[in-house]
Amino acid sequence: MTTRTRHTLRLAAAALAAITLIAPLGACGSSSSSTSALQEVKNKGTLVFGTEGTYAPYSYHDSKTNKLTGYDVDVATAVAKDLGVKAEFSEANFDSLLASVDSKKTDSVANEITVTAERKAKYDFTEPYAYSYGVVVTRKNNNSIKSFDDIKGKKDAGQNGSNWAKVAQDKGATLVQVNDFSQAVETLTSGRADVIVNDGLAVLDYLKQKPNADIKIAVKSEKTPAAHFPLRKGSDDLTEAINKSIAKLRKDGTLKKISEKYFGEDISTK
Repeated sequence: MTTRTRHTLRLAAAALAAITLIAPLGACGSSSSSTSALQEVKNKGTLVFGTEGTYAPYSYHDSKTNKLTGYDVDVATAVAKDLGVKAEFSEANFDSLLASVDSKKTDSVANEITVTAERKAKYDFTEPYAYSYGVVVTRKNNNSIKSFDDIKGKKDAGQNGSNWAKVAQDKGATLVQVNDFSQAVETLTSGRADVIVNDGLAVLDYLKQKPNADIKIAVKSEKTPAAHFPLRKGSDDLTEAINKSIAKLRKDGTLKKISEKYFGEDISTK
């Protein structure tokens, strides 16, 4: 082997070693620049929300147009617009809404989702965009329920996985599972349940639509944060961006306007 040949082989070996060394570094670089949650939303041009479509006045279909509407739907639409994307909605039963975020079928949920310790362990949450209060609903002739503590041992008509069902169970009630609020009322008035623990504004809206319903609000709680947008864990930049949108929409009066449209009052602040 000549001196020139040996020199050429050494140069080739050195070049190969350099390529081998650079390749992993390049791979690490591409991993660290993976697309963020906010950028994914921006890239696809949509922010997809899971919602029931049966929970007036937060998420329901207009009786005249059958169009999906409601406070949460309008707020979600306004937030998406502020982020420069379009809001899309995927309708499902309540107990599968958060699961749709897990499976990446949706980005979030617009359905009066409150924060609980169990949910906080699994999801990131935005700041609240609505404040409300809980109520215990009974049949009109039932005068035995004077406080939340009085529902111990009673049957609560509620939705599996909802924070209101958990409140009832924490107070010692047993769950009679229903799919939506209308079915809860039917279950209560037929005697298959004793109470409904739910959102006060939703109950008032129902009574506004059906004033002759055989139900009444027996107990009312203090006003607390009632609605947040849940996101997959690690969606820090998207959570921050939505928080900025909520703050902006609250400051410019958009949330107040949406509130008054559905409730006649501002529920976006305490």
